[in-house]
Formats: sequence, structure tokens, C-alpha cells
Amino acid sequence: MAYDIVAAKQREAFGEIEPFTVDQAAATLRDRLLIEQDLPTSGRASMGSDALEPTKHWPKRENYLEADREGRPASQPAQDSIKSALTLDLNEALQVAARNNRDYQARKETVFRSALDLDLKRDAFRGTFSLPVDGEVVSAGLGEDAVVNSGVSAVGGVTQRLKNGTLLTGRIAVDLAQLLTQQGGSSLGLLTDVSVQVPLLRGAGRWVVTEPLTQAERDALYAIYNFERFKRTFAVDVATRYLGVLRLLDQVDNAEENYRRTVMSSRRAQALANEGRLPEIQVDQAVQDELRARNGWISAQQNYAAALDSLKNLLGLPTDAEITLDRQTLERLASAVRAVLPALAESGSANYKATDVPSADAPIVLLPPSREDRGPLEMDSELAIRLALEHRLDLRVAEGGVYDSMRGVAVAANGFLPEFTLGGGTSFGERRGTGSALSDDASVSFDRGS
Repeated sequence: MAYDIVAAKQREAFGEIEPFTVDQAAATLRDRLLIEQDLPTSGRASMGSDALEPTKHWPKRENYLEADREGRPASQPAQDSIKSALTLDLNEALQVAARNNRDYQARKETVFRSALDLDLKRDAFRGTFSLPVDGEVVSAGLGEDAVVNSGVSAVGGVTQRLKNGTLLTGRIAVDLAQLLTQQGGSSLGLLTDVSVQVPLLRGAGRWVVTEPLTQAERDALYAIYNFERFKRTFAVDVATRYLGVLRLLDQVDNAEENYRRTVMSSRRAQALANEGRLPEIQVDQAVQDELRARNGWISAQQNYAAALDSLKNLLGLPTDAEITLDRQTLERLASAVRAVLPALAESGSANYKATDVPSADAPIVLLPPSREDRGPLEMDSELAIRLALEHRLDLRVAEGGVYDSMRGVAVAANGFLPEFTLGGGTSFGERRGTGSALSDDASVSFDRGS
């Protein structure tokens, strides 16, 4: 039922349905990395609660868990084995993050809980059936003079609350009273009644009665909006971190190459100094340059390692797992941008064009930046504002909250009205108890009702 509500709210919000489940993967990539790369763990708890011995009085859910695992999505990379370093491209990183990140899972569960709450609010307007059965044995006196009576009662009832506040109740009671001692005897009781209550002032009106349901409907829609907004920002965050790690990896390569060149320069300076062709102070400067380059190389490696660990944490993977990134991602993005820029310039969608480099004796003119000088991928600020006002889902939630508060004020004002409820009921037949075992059987007679 909750999944049906989520699908309906997705269709209401975006006109389409996306796959949604709160069940986690049967075998997560994190678990596979811990096992196949033989990473250290604190114990069996590191593999999840399913790997622990059940505690005392733990409910037996083996069959349920097995059936649940069959429908869970898989969370694993394309490689069959990940005993060596695992290589993830940007698309795989996004998929892994969606299946392993704890914050992402918590957001999905928030949507699911809002759907459960909506189903509970709807249940208040569904017909409710009850059938309690009571039995009792009463003994009066001692010895042969003891009188023992027994009674069994079954009462079936149906309750229905309408959205205008009307409460309808119907009930049928069947009693069996027996005298178990002396001459015996039994009596059958039968009663049916119907009642209705209609509020006329406080609590009257569909808009008042259904306010909890209305708010639950809107909260479920808000949860869909918030989750979609989170997915977008989360994807941007993952992509930014991923590309940032690749950028730092390029910096490591550049720092290594710079260190290599400074080492060669230092060795060359030392060789020239040995032949008396270079002052000793320049040799010292070359050595200092070499040490600075080495320090820059080490710092670049540290920055890369820290950024990679941060990305692993965002993806929900162990930070000590061997993970490498696809270095071709930046090149593919650069190629895509290079392909887009000429098309934008030719289409006239931007005022971007190459300019000649001025000559050395050209006069210096400092021109302030203007909108005419913007590049092909720059957006006009007014257009950006209009797009944000139209597409920002968190803004829709904030606007809805204003209307929710206004409705709340109206409902609260209704609570100051006096209570005035119109009630009525009808009853036919009679009940029987342990003290009326010798009475005649009761019957439902519509000409003798009350």
C-alpha cells in the first residue's frame, strides 16, 4: 500500500513513476570489498545485522528475510572480482552512492514513512469491523446448594466515519446464558442497534474533519519533492567530488613531473659547479628548489588521498578499500565541451567569439565586464532567477507550507466554537447474561424496538 501511495504521488508531482524501494541490496559493494579485499573489521557487526547471532526472543523471520533478499537490488560493479583495485567511472560512482550512502537511504525511508502515515490517516475513514467474544462462569453458594451460571457473548460491530464528521455505528450482539446446576436451562439473547452522531458546530464540516488527511496528503507530496531535490543535489555533490579527485590526481602528476625536472636541474647545477662553471650559491638555490618541489609533490599526494577518502565515505565504501577512478572522464568531458562551444557560437546563442591579441604598443583600456562579454555557457541572471523560481522543488514545499499554516489557523478557529452534536440511535431485541439463564429466548421484533 505504501509503495502504491509513493507511485501515485510521483505521478502527481512529475507525471511519471520512478522505481522506488527502501529495501537495501542483498549483497552491497561495501560488504564485497570487506570480504574480497580482506579489509580489517571490528567484528561480525561490520557485515550488518544479518551476520549477527539473533538475540534471545528474536522473532523468527528467516523465511521473510530470504524472500525479501530475492527482491532486493544488487549493488556491485561490473567486475566479477574486486580483490585488486576497483575502478569506478562517474556513472558507476553515482549508482554506488545511491545504493550504499546512509543519508540517501534515510531520505528514502522518510518518503516511505510519509506514505505509511498517509495510509494511517486514510484508515480513519475506512469501515472498521470488530468481533469481540467474551465468556464467564459465575458460581454462587457452596456445596450442593451452589448455583453455577455461564455466559458467552459475541458482538459484531461496524464503525464508519464520514468525511463530513458523521459517525455511523452498527452492532449485532448474540448471547448464550446457561444454568449449569439444578434443573439447568439456557436462554438466547439477540440485539441489534444502529446509532449516528452528526456534529453541527465545532468539528463540523468536511474541511475540518479531513484536515489531518489533507495534511498527510500534502506531507507525502512534500516528501517526494524533497527527495527529488536531494537526489539532484546529491548527484551534483558526488560528481563534484569525483571530478575534484581527478583534478587532484592531475596535480599529483604535475607535481611529480615538476619534482623530476628540479632534480635534473639540481644534478646539472651540481655537475657544473664541480667543473667550476657555476657559483655554489646557485647550486644551493637549485637544491632548495628541489626540496620545495618534493614537498609540493608530497602535499599533492596527501591532498589526493584525503579527497579520495572523502569520496569513499560519500559513496558509503570503506575508506581503506582499494579504489581507483576512471581518468578518461575528464578528457571525455573536455571533448564534449569543445564540441558544444563552436555550436553555441555559430547558433548565436551567445556573444562568444575569439579576439586577436593586441599589439605591445596598443593603448591600455580597462573595460568593466558586461553581459555582452559573457561566454556561451554563462546564463543571464534574470533568466536564472526565473528558472529557479519555476523549478526549485524546495520552493514549492515552502509555498505549500504557507497554505498549510493558513488552513491550520482556520481549523484552530473552529475549535473555539461550542460543541453541538445531533445524535440518534435505534435498538431491537434484548441481551442475556449469567443472571438470566432461565428467561425466554430473545428475538428481534421491529415493532417493539426503542
